[in-house]
Amino acid sequence: MSIVRLTVYSLFFIGFTRMLNSQKRIDLAVLLILLTGCFEALYGMVQTFSGNEHIWWVKKIYYRGDVTGTYVNRNHFAGLMEIIIMLAAVYAGAVAEKRKKRVPGFANHGMGWRQRLSRTLRGEQRFNKGLFVLFSGVVMGLGLLFSASRGAMLGAAGGLFCMSLVLILRKGHRKKGFIVLFLFLITAGYALRMGVEQPLERFKTFDATFEVRTRYAERAFQLFEDYAIAGVGVGNFRHAYPKYQAPQDTKSSIDHAHNDWVQLLAEAGIVGFAIFAVGICYYLFYTIRLWAKRHDPFAVSLGAAPFAAMAAIAIHSYSDFNLHYMTNSLMLLAVMAIGFSAVHLEKHHNYEKSLFQYRVLLLRPKGLMLLVPLLALIVWSAIWASRHFIGETHREAARSQASKDRSPLPLQEIEKAVAWDPWNAEYRWLLGLQQRETRSTMLRNPDWPDQERKELQAELIQALEQAVKLNPLREEHHLRLAWEYTFFWGEPDAGTRWMRAADLSMERAAYFAGTNNPYLHVMMGDYWLMRSKTLLPGNPMWEMTLAKARWHYQANLSIEAGRDRERIKKEIVANIWVHYPDQEFVNRIIGEY
Repeated sequence: MSIVRLTVYSLFFIGFTRMLNSQKRIDLAVLLILLTGCFEALYGMVQTFSGNEHIWWVKKIYYRGDVTGTYVNRNHFAGLMEIIIMLAAVYAGAVAEKRKKRVPGFANHGMGWRQRLSRTLRGEQRFNKGLFVLFSGVVMGLGLLFSASRGAMLGAAGGLFCMSLVLILRKGHRKKGFIVLFLFLITAGYALRMGVEQPLERFKTFDATFEVRTRYAERAFQLFEDYAIAGVGVGNFRHAYPKYQAPQDTKSSIDHAHNDWVQLLAEAGIVGFAIFAVGICYYLFYTIRLWAKRHDPFAVSLGAAPFAAMAAIAIHSYSDFNLHYMTNSLMLLAVMAIGFSAVHLEKHHNYEKSLFQYRVLLLRPKGLMLLVPLLALIVWSAIWASRHFIGETHREAARSQASKDRSPLPLQEIEKAVAWDPWNAEYRWLLGLQQRETRSTMLRNPDWPDQERKELQAELIQALEQAVKLNPLREEHHLRLAWEYTFFWGEPDAGTRWMRAADLSMERAAYFAGTNNPYLHVMMGDYWLMRSKTLLPGNPMWEMTLAKARWHYQANLSIEAGRDRERIKKEIVANIWVHYPDQEFVNRIIGEY
């Protein structure tokens, strides 16, 4: 899926830059983007301040009281706003230059009223466009402010600072800074009039929130240190991170590091980060070199948009994950493409010329060497994206049916999902869970043949083994697989096969789970306690299994606190008492002497 997404990004940027080969097309693209941002901000403010907060027809649950547009997350909405605001600011400068260079027409003397009106409308077209840009900037500025996203506010400020530096370097364009300043003074004026207590109030908790996100980033950097060269794989952060999760966050599911730069290091390693950095540096070097040679106000103004937008999103991404949201990534690429196309556009008196360099390769043989792998990648991506999409429809159908009937997920739908996307570890995991439900139901039947039970158990284990093979980072897969192996402990080959397999899976679960998850510590402690009952007290393995059980139980109690700790402690004591009804033994296991 990451390959598909990156392929889409690349083709979108290349296609968009090639399409924007005239000023008219660039103007249209900019105006459509501003219109989109204006709609998002207005829609969000209307929904928020009306008191009937919805996202389309769905009632808003999260971030109530904050403007989010059609987004669920206010920070992602604010990320979109800061990108488009940078574009609006530079485009305001481009429009202002057009108005200055407009050739004055003849007087209206002797014209009829219809001719005068038509001429006035034509003459003021750029002025009307300037008003729209100003209006959209104010609206989006208000949307950004009332999203209460502190990272976006800081990112927008950083983007404007970068824009100012870029324009100051160009003689004759320094006055455009006043346009940007005027735009944001109007925004601030409207905001103060409407009341900014709630957005500014969030800065009082800035240190606390920043501390939490810094902790996420620090733990993610530990993940990078363990997989420094190639990382854990793009998209695998949410599977690999639980092992490194801080004790304060053990009851939270963290899919992102809230720092795109550290997460990129953790997922792609030094190799992937270097490739990304080389690509960005090449784009910046190539664009800046051409931008410095241009003198056309349109090219100079819009050419500054990518630098400002990239600076804004880079600052915001230090404490958030906007670049993992496809809409915002595509919008950033669109702004980069607009700036890239603008500096390549050379205008003459009667025509426009794009300075893009095209390379023509004959179809044979060099063209085929490039074309065939590219087409193969696109077709391969399309096929597997389609298969994954169909698999997701079957999984969602299973969830919908289970929610409607209040029953387990239908096994048939999960099997169809596996058939369409056999490389998805989650589908294999769900298949194993549903087979487990079937086994629980069949165990209530005393006439269930033993051979059929073993066959079902073998299928269940096979599904979980496939889930482990496809995603070895998920500790829960190893944990459940270890428990499923225990169903064969009565078989003749239990000592040489099934017990060893269960022990190995549980040790792997402990490795990938780390030390900070209290829930998993209890399950692992229970396993090793039960495992000790398969051994004689004189066996060295007996002492080892008890030591592991003791370590996991005490690790849990060292993490839990308050009522949760008391509740879990009672459960642990009760479980130990079932196997070893001796108070002194119980005290030794839980660390109370």
